Amino acid sequence: MPRNKKAKGRPPRGPARQPGSGSATKGYQGPNASKTPPSPSQSQSQKGTTPKNQQQHQNQRPIVPFLRRDRILLIGEGDFSFARSLATQYKCRNLCATCYDSKETLYGKYPQAETNINDIVTASRRITSSSARNEEEQGGSNETPTQNEQKQGAQVRFGVDARKLGSPTGGGKDIRSGLFARKERKRPAWKPQDRKPPPSPGGPWDVICFNFPHVGGLSTDVNRQVRANQELLVAFFKSCVPLLSNAPEKVDEDDDDFEEEDDDDKDGDESSEREEEEDEQTSGLGVRSGPGQILVSLFEAEPYTLWNIKDLARHAGLQVVTSFKFPWTSYEGYTHARTVGQIEAKNHEGRGGWRGEDRNARMYVFEVKREEPKHPSKGGKKRARNELDSESD
Repeated sequence: MPRNKKAKGRPPRGPARQPGSGSATKGYQGPNASKTPPSPSQSQSQKGTTPKNQQQHQNQRPIVPFLRRDRILLIGEGDFSFARSLATQYKCRNLCATCYDSKETLYGKYPQAETNINDIVTASRRITSSSARNEEEQGGSNETPTQNEQKQGAQVRFGVDARKLGSPTGGGKDIRSGLFARKERKRPAWKPQDRKPPPSPGGPWDVICFNFPHVGGLSTDVNRQVRANQELLVAFFKSCVPLLSNAPEKVDEDDDDFEEEDDDDKDGDESSEREEEEDEQTSGLGVRSGPGQILVSLFEAEPYTLWNIKDLARHAGLQVVTSFKFPWTSYEGYTHARTVGQIEAKNHEGRGGWRGEDRNARMYVFEVKREEPKHPSKGGKKRARNELDSESD
């Protein structure tokens, strides 16, 4: 039997693994978190380096900022091993992974890319075909598996320019209009509807992620390289803004009368039980309650720190939500792919050169900055703007 919807009054099955859930996040509780800046006293206490704090840092749970139902756009994939992790390990089905190279160039630079892409498509088809089979047994949908795959399956696109997303060279209509329907929480028929119109859904993507952007070795001059990468990021940020989704209609968290949309990734009893067991180590089954976000990962060393990514984002109309240590080991099979392609080891066994997985990195989370309503303050003083900018170790 397929898994039933949550009934009113049903006790929770345990702490689902939401992105950044738990006390380990230090100010960031994932995409559905309340965005209250930490107090000065909290910020000062977090900067302590006592053995107790060090032990807490070691015990912190890594943050995986993706929800399973998110509509995810990956930009600048190398060998597609990161996209493979999201599709196979975290069951992210509403996924579109893109790269700058053409298909032929990509396969020449990264020999493992074709296998990773096949795994992405296969994992998505397995989920959608099981959903279609369950619907057919219940006399539900009349859609063919091909239609389901087009509607639900993970997608791969080649030749997508991160600076021109949505344009003909930036993925075109697939990126501009999206590939996946937005999941909303359904309001029961007896519940009175609000007279005000529903909020605009905004753009077609809940998460746009660009891991370790780099223009390649254009010059040996450090300053020139820094400027080129800054220009890349600014153009990327600006092209992302119209593509990000708005926050959905607010729903009381304690109101069990709201029903979830049908979960399309039910694979029957066996897989449903397995998914429940894996919830604590996945990105969660919840529906995003906040606005769309941009994620960018960078190494924590020069010349990357010279790019001043936070300032670049602010100039593009974004605000910094948080940043946190990039959890390499949380993405099974993910290996950093260099822009030049895979470098063969001197003994012709495996990869050569430096490995990104051995270096410290951070993931930065950005949102479109919303204009706050103007309220006259006492004494004629302007109200200070509090921009969220917390960091998690």
